[in-house]
Amino acid sequence: MQEHGRTRQSTRASAKREKSRVRWRAVFGTLVGILLLTGVCVFYGYGDGSLKEFFRPTHSSPGISNQEPNGEESPETEPIETADAMEKALQARGVYVTMDVFGTPSQFKRVITFVRENPGLNCFVVDVKDNNGRIPCTPTGDFNIPARIGGYEHFSALVDVLAEEDYYMIARVVAFQDPYLANLKPEQAIRNADGSLWRDRDGRLWLNPYDERNWEFIRDIALWACEMGFDEVQLDYVRFPDSARGLEQTSVLMPGSEKFGSRGDAIAAFLKYMDDALEGKGFLSADVFGFVTIAQDDMGIGQKLEQLASLVDFISPMVYPSHYYNAGIYGFEVPEAHPSEVVYKAMEEAIQRTDGLKARIRPWLQDFSMRIKYGPKEVQAQIDSVYEHGIETFMLWNPANVYTDGVTYLNGESIEP
Repeated sequence: MQEHGRTRQSTRASAKREKSRVRWRAVFGTLVGILLLTGVCVFYGYGDGSLKEFFRPTHSSPGISNQEPNGEESPETEPIETADAMEKALQARGVYVTMDVFGTPSQFKRVITFVRENPGLNCFVVDVKDNNGRIPCTPTGDFNIPARIGGYEHFSALVDVLAEEDYYMIARVVAFQDPYLANLKPEQAIRNADGSLWRDRDGRLWLNPYDERNWEFIRDIALWACEMGFDEVQLDYVRFPDSARGLEQTSVLMPGSEKFGSRGDAIAAFLKYMDDALEGKGFLSADVFGFVTIAQDDMGIGQKLEQLASLVDFISPMVYPSHYYNAGIYGFEVPEAHPSEVVYKAMEEAIQRTDGLKARIRPWLQDFSMRIKYGPKEVQAQIDSVYEHGIETFMLWNPANVYTDGVTYLNGESIEP
């Protein structure tokens, strides 16, 4: 496993450096690229007309600067070694950004300002395919992706800007929940016995995880994300619908199930397919329910921790205390009121169960409120619990992309002014 990872990242680092130079010249080195970005910035009200200038930091970015003290460009360094690439991934501490916020400079500036003002944060998790079946802009190259276009044609240029500042970039790709493609190609969706589109308890449409045509569709989005400059592809909704966990073929139509022993085997085969596709191009990670660290089976949705952790580089359990609804979980009547203890126990289980497997643990933490108001104390408690296990990487989730001030994101270090 480790040897495989070293080969992947060495190849990836060299290829990514060359592609980055080509992309930067293509976008910013031609008149068309300049006019495009100028038009975007003018449209959003930025008088200087430069996306790069608009997002230029007022202090050092989290990465290594290529500027000498006299302001001249330093000689190019050698490609990043495998250990450095993995170390960067293991130190990624990020925030989730929706496609719309990332694609609207006036909104994203608020998020990036927050990240820059909070040392320790160095990563953005950005929607490249969201729950509505949207992708941000028209795919480039040979990719023919049947998805809704978000209209943010400057999207990849902004990824370049952030990559130049050495932020760790994660492309969130919603896998099997997709109302757009389900309507466009109903034969690839989960359907009722009469052939009509099946909906989960919230009325949402899903692609059939057994259908390998859907695998190819998700693969192409992932490869496109790597070409845009993302360091990692993170698959969300990489599962069967939880409200379909008890349904059999007599109740819903999901052709292809006969090829797999279980739903867990189907998701594992899909992840193996994705892992092979991203060989030499980027890290692969998977989001899983927080309960996956507790459950011993695949819960009817195809997510069994040990099975998944053998196939991806990072596993990201969503250990939001608010989502442990059952009284008595970890011994607490209201788990949401115990953010430190819940996250600590979840990390303990995740580490024990994945010991010796390929995947590293990078949890999603709660930075939003449900029944209990969450502020700096609650967010800090979760982060501290992660650090107590020797894990240096985590992600914060807030669907509105508004994150909490007054939190120390560095492990045991004081925040510099």
